[in-house]
Amino acid sequence: MRKLLITAAAFAALSALSLGQASAQSTNVQTIVSLNGAPVTVVQNSNLNLAGVFSVGNTTQTTVVQNGTNNYTGVLQFGGSNTTTATQTGQTNFAFVGQSGRSTNATVTQSGQSNTGFFSQFGFSNSANIVQTSP
Repeated sequence: MRKLLITAAAFAALSALSLGQASAQSTNVQTIVSLNGAPVTVVQNSNLNLAGVFSVGNTTQTTVVQNGTNNYTGVLQFGGSNTTTATQTGQTNFAFVGQSGRSTNATVTQSGQSNTGFFSQFGFSNSANIVQTSP
C-alpha cells in the first residue's frame, strides 16, 4: 500500500509539472536499467525530458539526445569500459554522469540559457569533456 501511495504521489508531481495548454506541454520520462546489455540510446523531443540510465557490464555505452525546454539526464555506469555521450538543447539543461571501471569516457554537450554538468569518474583511464553554449 505504501509503495502505491509513493507511486501515486510521484505521478501526481510529474502531472503537475505538465499543467498548461495540452497542445503546448509534453513530458517524456525514461528510466532504463541495462545489465550486460546492448548499448543504450535515448532520444527525447518533448517540452520536459527526464532520462535515467543505470548500466552494469563489461562494456557499457549510453547515448542520450534531448531537445526540449527543460532537459535532465542522469547516467550511472559500472563495468570494464564505460562511455557516455549526452547532447542537450533547450532552455534548461542538467546532466550527471557517474562512472566506475578500468576505462571511463564522458562527453556532454549543452546548448541553452542554463547549463549544468557534473562528472564523477573512478578508473584507471578517465576522460571527460563538456561543451556549454548559450544562444
